[in-house]
Amino acid sequence: MLAIKIDNPEIENKFKQYAKQQKKAVEELVSDALKMFLDIHKQNDELVYVKRDPMKHLHHIEYEDDGEDLSDVKPYGYVEDSALYVHNLRRERKR
Repeated sequence: MLAIKIDNPEIENKFKQYAKQQKKAVEELVSDALKMFLDIHKQNDELVYVKRDPMKHLHHIEYEDDGEDLSDVKPYGYVEDSALYVHNLRRERKR
């Protein structure tokens, strides 16, 4: 059991009036409010990040253009089984 002390009589009266309007016991209303409050904060705390503007944080990769035609090149085209490829990479890295 949790006891909540409200020192402000105005807030206490408004809370009681709201409970009467909702046709609920004060304890039930407090319990529902705490559940909602905790669920909201639980969801918000999972992933907090600042979205950055990609145009402000990009940088250009400079490379020498030797005139070679790379239009038909597919990176990692030689990999037939990606799961096995990653497995082998991880095994080599642990060594």
